[in-house]
Amino acid sequence: IGAIVIGIIVGIFIWNYKITYGNVQTLEITVKDKYIKRSGSEKDKYLVVDTDGNTYEITDLTFKGKWNSTDLYNQLDIGQTYKIETSGIRNGFLSLYPNINKVEEK
Repeated sequence: IGAIVIGIIVGIFIWNYKITYGNVQTLEITVKDKYIKRSGSEKDKYLVVDTDGNTYEITDLTFKGKWNSTDLYNQLDIGQTYKIETSGIRNGFLSLYPNINKVEEK
């Protein structure tokens, strides 16, 4: 039974790592809107919407050594075009968004 529990814990960790850190993409987007989604029990989320209607989140990622989410969020201006690098997936049921990790103004 101990091996099964350890297997489940490792499986959950690997699944979480893949959906958070996997699926790396480089995209060009134009920012349509940005806002902070406030939640009482969770920490706030920085969200960015592009002109194609895609939503991205900007969150610190411990295992990537990314601790500059506020700086990245403040770099983005509505109406501007950027080359971004994202990781993660969009999953509406789990309220997951691709995470913007790098921003380069075009």
